[in-house]
Amino acid sequence: MALQSGNDLQHVEQLLHEGKKQEALPFLAEHIRQHPDSVRGWWLLSFAIPDEKKQIECVERVLRIDPNSSRALARLEKLKGNGHTPAFVSPFVETTPSVEPAVSSDQMPTQNEQPSAPQRAAPRRKKNNQILQYAVLGVMACALVGILGFAAVVIVQGSMPMRATQPAAITQISLPPTWTPTPTVTSAATQALTATPLATATLEILPTSTIPKSQIGPFVGYYAPDFTLVNLNDNVKTRLSDHEGKAVIIFFWTTWCQFCEAQMPTVEMLYKGYKDKGLVILAVDVGESETYARMYRDSHSLTFPILDDAGRDVSSKYHVTAYPTYFFVDPSGVISSIKIGVLDYWGFDNKVKAMLGLP
Repeated sequence: MALQSGNDLQHVEQLLHEGKKQEALPFLAEHIRQHPDSVRGWWLLSFAIPDEKKQIECVERVLRIDPNSSRALARLEKLKGNGHTPAFVSPFVETTPSVEPAVSSDQMPTQNEQPSAPQRAAPRRKKNNQILQYAVLGVMACALVGILGFAAVVIVQGSMPMRATQPAAITQISLPPTWTPTPTVTSAATQALTATPLATATLEILPTSTIPKSQIGPFVGYYAPDFTLVNLNDNVKTRLSDHEGKAVIIFFWTTWCQFCEAQMPTVEMLYKGYKDKGLVILAVDVGESETYARMYRDSHSLTFPILDDAGRDVSSKYHVTAYPTYFFVDPSGVISSIKIGVLDYWGFDNKVKAMLGLP
């Protein structure tokens, strides 16, 4: 079923002309898995899938590969004309098929055709100029208000007689010591189903008081909640408690998370380096079909266990709201640390060594 060249995509294009989108989807999925930077593959996929949000995502993929595609820019503007911009999601999320008119030949690029440079409309330039003018006027108005306010303060102070004042007595208040969060600057986490900044802070969540080890919950000092998920590498159910006595890292991620993408080489390198020394990594894919998780695993050559949490049961139990999120569980089953965001390799490596008791 694999598509080997652009000529083979003509078969897919013919299926789309005939309205056979469900028959075209498997061919396109296989083609994109083999050629992730195929402009024509993503372009045809945007016509094959029925969900409008995924059509937008496919067209955005075309623009990432070919930013000068005026045809893709025009179609993206038309698709977003409904008044909303959907969140970035995987184009292969399962959806219920809906009826959509067949793609006309003038909408799809031919094999040798490459989209030309975009032409920006004059009204958009005019609107940008107006915004710039309003911004300049706003800054000037703020500066004027500040000058007038400063002058008023100087006048009022000059008209008031100066009076000597006695310093007030200061009462020292002693507070009991508490645990406090300790942020470490690094790259940001991807917020679930929302646009994310490229850099903020990685958070380490710590408890606010001494917590009995008999308690269970997704907090530092608590026993990690047990769970059972299918390991997509061997289709065998895996329980967290099966790894008692080993250092475990529970890694919550998604295929659409750009920060997870940046973290994968580090996770894979650490897994290969320490798996024979007792390290267990359980990478929990959240809210996605196992088919897409396997495609992502194969395209990135990942070997650590990938667990399927399509129903979000485990991520909800662990109160996960951003990706990537790491729970570091010591051999006794207690959560020793929680990290949110991209971790640098050396800091990650030192934390793993500490968990394993290595120098």
